[in-house]
Amino acid sequence: METIHFSEEIVTEILARLPLRSIARFKSVRKAWKSTLESAYFRRLFVSLRKNSSSSWSLLSLYGTEEYIGFYRCKTWDLQKSLASCIPPSFQRIPPYHFYKFNHEAFSNGLVLIEEQSKKACYVGNPVLQQWVEIPPPLDSSRLFGFVTCVDEDGVVLSFKVVRLYQVLLSNDYVSHSLSVSLYSSDTGMWTSKLLHCPCLIINMITFMTLNGTVYFYDLSQSGAFAAHDFYSESDQFRVIHYPDHSSDNNPKFIRSLTTSRGFVMYIRTLAQEEETVFKVWRLNNDDSWQVLWNLGLPSISTNVPMAMHPFDSGIVYLWSLQNRHLVTCNLRTRNYEFLRDNDEHQDCVIDQPACEKYMDDIWSPKRSHWDYGVSIRVFLQFVFPRWMESVPS
Repeated sequence: METIHFSEEIVTEILARLPLRSIARFKSVRKAWKSTLESAYFRRLFVSLRKNSSSSWSLLSLYGTEEYIGFYRCKTWDLQKSLASCIPPSFQRIPPYHFYKFNHEAFSNGLVLIEEQSKKACYVGNPVLQQWVEIPPPLDSSRLFGFVTCVDEDGVVLSFKVVRLYQVLLSNDYVSHSLSVSLYSSDTGMWTSKLLHCPCLIINMITFMTLNGTVYFYDLSQSGAFAAHDFYSESDQFRVIHYPDHSSDNNPKFIRSLTTSRGFVMYIRTLAQEEETVFKVWRLNNDDSWQVLWNLGLPSISTNVPMAMHPFDSGIVYLWSLQNRHLVTCNLRTRNYEFLRDNDEHQDCVIDQPACEKYMDDIWSPKRSHWDYGVSIRVFLQFVFPRWMESVPS
């Protein structure tokens, strides 16, 4: 039988159409393939072929303790199980709740930060590639304050930083404070200190939202705003960003949510009416200005709570129907709804319906929501895998 030989160009084209999980295995087949698969050319080819495709991601509870909705059956990664179940058993949480040995503290661009309770040791890793890096403990006594990553134009993680809070220094008038933090950088492998200044008080420093190198705190002493700091910048100041409608009529029937999509912070506001649901979305630009992306009327099927926007498509939003107690996806371009259930064979979506119902019933209570200037601001964490993943920076 005649042997068919393919050129290197054809082999590269074939390999670029495989999912990332398969590509990771092919690196060990041949040295020449490993060199090709780790080249910048191959990475750009792989990403370019999937510009219009999604990647694996999950919607998590506020503290990142539970994975309620998982989108892991996409072609980019070809995962056979949820992202949370990829965490090694040695890092899994052990009930009861207050005796957990490890905390899954923060997520950023596919990386997870896990902290051991007893020794305060930290680990940063990629749960799919099963790569983990132990972070040396800081010299001071501190607690986790943030976890950020730096990515290139293709979304590839170049480095990460672990941020720990050492001390809070209140101003004399008690309206602002300074925060003494320790920063661990994967670029240097060292801890450094930094003093940050915030013109208002951050009330809740435990819950935060992360997008690339910036951490956002949304529970402040100043109403109608949230605070942000880019830990890859030279600045020592927190930015205080007002919501785009902070000075307008605060209708108590408005439902608001903060989320992220396509590398931007998104602010969603809905108002359920008898004829239609008024749906408005603003995008936070790089200069901290707000831009209206969507302002439309959707068919009124029930009172829907905005949970998240698709991380790679800002035209797709995920809602929770309070009356029907189901996850709903809405295509804002066509204004069409679709109910998602845990037993549906829907694309790459898997839902833990009972856990999701319990969680939504719990956080919908005003006692558990973050209230700001007369309305509730809800934030749901997204654990998003990029369209390409290198080894964990170390």
